[in-house]
Amino acid sequence: MMADLPRHPLQLAAVVVVVAIAVCWMTRTPFGLLVPAAAAFAFAPRRVRPPLLGAFAVAFAGSILAATLYGGELRELAWSWAGLFAAALSIGAVVATKASASPADEQQFAALSRGERAAKSGSPLANDAPSGTRRSLSRIHPDDLPAAEQAAARAFWTGVPQIMRYRQRQEDGSYRWTESRSDPDHRASVQIDELETTREEATTSASSQEKDADAIQAARVIESLFGNAWAFDAAGQWIYLPLFAQTTLGLTPDELNRSVAEGDVAWARLLHPDEHDDVAAHWRRCLATGEPYNGEFRIRRATGIYAWARSAARPIRDDQQRITGWYGTSIDIDVYRKTVEALRGRERELSQLIDMVPGHVWRLTAEGEPSFFNKRMIDFLGLDVADVDAPGTSRLSAVIAAIVHPDDAAELAGALSRCLAAGTAFAMRYRLRRVDGVYRWVSGRAEPLRDQDGHVVQWYGLCHDIDDHVKFEAALRQSERHLQQMIDAIPTLVWAATPEGEPSYLNKRLGEYVGLTLGDLDAPESTRLQAAIRNSVHPDDAAAVRSALAHSFGTGETFAMRYRHRRSDGSYRWVNGRAEPLRDQGGRIIQWYGVIFDIDDDVRMQDELRRTQERLAVSSQAAGLAELSASIAHEVNQPLAAVVANSHACQRWLTADPPNLERAQKTVERIIRDANSAADVVSRIRALFKRTSEAKGCAALGGVVAEARDLIAEEAARHRVGIDIDVEGDLPLVTLDRVQIQQVLINLMRNGIEAMEGVAGERSLSVRVRRIRDLAQTEIRDRGRGVEFPDRIFEPFFTTKEDGMGMGLAICRSIVESHGGRLWAEDNGAAGATFIFTLPVEAKAAP
Repeated sequence: MMADLPRHPLQLAAVVVVVAIAVCWMTRTPFGLLVPAAAAFAFAPRRVRPPLLGAFAVAFAGSILAATLYGGELRELAWSWAGLFAAALSIGAVVATKASASPADEQQFAALSRGERAAKSGSPLANDAPSGTRRSLSRIHPDDLPAAEQAAARAFWTGVPQIMRYRQRQEDGSYRWTESRSDPDHRASVQIDELETTREEATTSASSQEKDADAIQAARVIESLFGNAWAFDAAGQWIYLPLFAQTTLGLTPDELNRSVAEGDVAWARLLHPDEHDDVAAHWRRCLATGEPYNGEFRIRRATGIYAWARSAARPIRDDQQRITGWYGTSIDIDVYRKTVEALRGRERELSQLIDMVPGHVWRLTAEGEPSFFNKRMIDFLGLDVADVDAPGTSRLSAVIAAIVHPDDAAELAGALSRCLAAGTAFAMRYRLRRVDGVYRWVSGRAEPLRDQDGHVVQWYGLCHDIDDHVKFEAALRQSERHLQQMIDAIPTLVWAATPEGEPSYLNKRLGEYVGLTLGDLDAPESTRLQAAIRNSVHPDDAAAVRSALAHSFGTGETFAMRYRHRRSDGSYRWVNGRAEPLRDQGGRIIQWYGVIFDIDDDVRMQDELRRTQERLAVSSQAAGLAELSASIAHEVNQPLAAVVANSHACQRWLTADPPNLERAQKTVERIIRDANSAADVVSRIRALFKRTSEAKGCAALGGVVAEARDLIAEEAARHRVGIDIDVEGDLPLVTLDRVQIQQVLINLMRNGIEAMEGVAGERSLSVRVRRIRDLAQTEIRDRGRGVEFPDRIFEPFFTTKEDGMGMGLAICRSIVESHGGRLWAEDNGAAGATFIFTLPVEAKAAP
């Protein structure tokens, strides 16, 4: 019948149209039009083929141009048509190449197209395969060659990867079993099941009756195009099944037809149990009514694996429109179905993931219309995208009006409009109405999704509920304001610094006190700390404050110091500064906090009190001295008066004529008696300045020096004099009266401090204690004006001071000598003076 098709154009056209429609329907692409294109090239005269090739070439170029100029769905459609025209050009080129050989070749090709090729060559791909394929197939064992060629053809026409096992001839002429895979350029990330390709024998058809020839020939036409076709007789029994299909299924048509004898359909042994009833019912209805059959179901392969296939069958009718047979084709869609299932699985996972995201996910079209809310957002709002459609307004406007707080709606709409127009990311905080009517703050963000040309195709957004965070921030700001007000109201000066010691905060009182802000401390040539010390600390105290702060910031120790601070009016006032570090759980310093207390009034009051006490002490000393002087005068006056009177009497007795020597002698005796009486009075007065040895004890001289230094430290600071103590190590104990030796040290230190009053340059007082043989020697060195009379200054009532009494050094020498030591002074010239006293290491009583 196929041989007569060129003589009956209408029948040929009908067959081609039916096949084209069936293929287009099954593949859901325009590639079914390859059937009429192939028929046109196969049966058209030689002179018509070049114009056909030209027409397809122009159509191919036009499709490429359209795909380049347009985008979206038009581009995808243009690429599909370009692929169709490219395939048609390939078929035309193959036919034209065959036809250009010779008229005999054309007749041979036409004969092969009518189904004679398989019978003539024994292989469907033996002649039309590319030269490289023919060379590779020539090495396959003849018994395995038909199945291998069928698998290769099926991979080429259907795009389904095929796995084949066959024997291949080696260089030495022996055959070895080989496994290969025919895999077109197909991007499917699913598992491909093996096909059985090692069946040794297979019957091509179960019937060769003349009445079935039309169905068989129609099936072979489809097989020559797509590599897989079959045919049934009018009763629904297999009459033709390709060799490749038989080896894949592991069954011959006769084996398949046994199910018909058992009362089932011829498909029975192939169908999956889940689809058997539906496919059988559908097939019986088509056999009864002549309706075309179309269906998708799973077919069992020889390996026992079920694979999805899309099958279509059409009836063959005679001149009386009676059905004489059925022909059809099956396309392996297992990869497609698995891919679809995989994509659906991924879609489900993605949908579940989006619904599980702890946020509200939404989507807008390229024009900005809402098209999707995830489940969490639907549950939060109590409505879906479609629920807010309103006539006469856009969906975006309706959504904003329905769910956004009125105070935020206009700002949100404006921000979205600007982002949609510019294609930039969207980010904003606003309030959304919850399903219970409560408005909650959310943080919304959106990013555009672009195609390969950079055009926005979708907008994807995400909202996070930050209401608790916003309320916490508001409460934190309120708490911060209260804390700030409290710190500013505290009657003290508060500051903060970084871990490195750079000022980071000044409270209001401190800023007003110094007349500076943090911005005023920023200078390119110095740090904030340096600027703060330079601008607010007295120059005489700046070095000490800088050193103490550096020590605290470097070691983490508490800072505590008294110094003079400049006020905004330029005056300096005494302050007490303290700072403590704030540490984290690991012990690392994260902040320094400090306070400054104005103690200027207290310091001045203490200074005035100290001066008053000193004046009182001087007055008391003067009063005591006056009283002592009166007492001494009273005690000494009587014997001295008697001495004077007796002296006058003695003078009269001696000047008498003649001299009365006897009376003069008695008078001299009375003079001696009264002089001894005066000496006894002086001795008693001297005893008043002596202490008994009961108050003495063993003590470390270094400790006594340190105590004396502490007692005079404030006075030294007031006069800006530094005291340097150097005590030799391992100094033995000394027997002494601690109070008296402290009085000596304090008197000598005070004299040194007063000696440096008004002297320019460094003011320092050094106290050095060392052992010299069996003596402990103490040196007090100052940088004053020196000593003009080093030998006389220890005499009672001798003084170089305008208001001095001249008793201090005399008393110090008496105390030192009462301990068995010695006190003297050395003039250092321009470098000041040194007062030195020694004490015996072993106690010795004073003579």
